[in-house]
Amino acid sequence: MKRIIPILSVALLLVPLAASAEQPDFSDTLASMEALFTSDTLSQLEDNRSEGKAGFNRFFTSDGRATHLPGVDIAGDLIQSAYSVDYAVGVESLYLIPWQDISPRLTTLPREEFRLEIYNILRKISSLEGIKYYSASRERMRTLFAESWAINNPDDQKKIDDPLVRSIPEEDTIYIQQKDLTFGKNISKVHYQSSGDYFRMNIVNLTTMTYMFFPVVGKENMSMQLLIVPVQEGIAFYGLNTVDVMKLKIFYDKMRDSFTNRMVALYNWFLTELQ
Repeated sequence: MKRIIPILSVALLLVPLAASAEQPDFSDTLASMEALFTSDTLSQLEDNRSEGKAGFNRFFTSDGRATHLPGVDIAGDLIQSAYSVDYAVGVESLYLIPWQDISPRLTTLPREEFRLEIYNILRKISSLEGIKYYSASRERMRTLFAESWAINNPDDQKKIDDPLVRSIPEEDTIYIQQKDLTFGKNISKVHYQSSGDYFRMNIVNLTTMTYMFFPVVGKENMSMQLLIVPVQEGIAFYGLNTVDVMKLKIFYDKMRDSFTNRMVALYNWFLTELQ
């Protein structure tokens, strides 16, 4: 029997938050959640929010596809890039950050300054260092990246300052080095894309990722993407991680938890920077 979602509960999610000092002046010109996401996605999001959660994560395997994408133009580029990986597993995430949970330092800015601040958060690579996630296997919080910084290129690997910008390019690429406490030290390429108020960040590994000395993810076999979508109700955070991981049972459960935890940690990082 199909479970019926109460119409009222879904409607509460779709009604824009009451105007307040925290809500940007331009928020009423943004698209609504209802306009950008399917009713099934909104119902699932509301189910989780009614339980006190900010959003949800969905794990799938090679026969699955992303099902909760926002209806924005750069989502097509995100999917094309994600599906270029012959993935064995994937994680799809969606969270909604209400305006009142975002610092007034950001929400009181003019639109263009707000856009620049949000875009530069995604380029603050050093702020990823030390971010944590809850490890179910260890039953405690654990650091995801012990080290994180931008580098000049994959060959020299010279550490540089966070590549912040004064104007937003349509597309840009940088390189980063991170020490992951699960997969060790790795070099990655980070591609950025902007379209109006929307921003995409795609992280692709350029080195083989190992677990307990086993090579589990080959070069360019992981695409970890974020899509930041300001809406009338706040900021929607969408993530999609597709990975071609070694298909051995000994790794499978571990990888499922690990790749889900990465998306949770990235959401928490972005939320912290907004606050």
